[in-house]
Amino acid sequence: MSGGAVAGLRMDGVVVARYAETAEAAAADLDAAAAEVGGDVTAESYGTLGAQIGLGESYGRASGALRRQLADGAEALRSAAEALRQVAVRHGGQDADAAELIKRAGRLDG
Repeated sequence: MSGGAVAGLRMDGVVVARYAETAEAAAADLDAAAAEVGGDVTAESYGTLGAQIGLGESYGRASGALRRQLADGAEALRSAAEALRQVAVRHGGQDADAAELIKRAGRLDG
């Protein structure tokens, strides 16, 4: 079984590397979204009634929680991207090692 196939599993290092890039891009999107949460909202945004019932504080807590969740999601995606890159590198290294063994075996036969 060539190409990294193990028990019927075949891995394409290029595809794995693309997944890593996709995860990294998604992390950047989450970072951008987190930066936008709670943007231009001020206490005056809710008027007198909003101020009386604490709408600004409630929104502040909710937007803070959402920013934290987005940041956590972005960090998880960056971590996954790094793990995928490591898998792709290891896989590529195994292919290179196998190719070198095949070359050596060909030289020994001749």
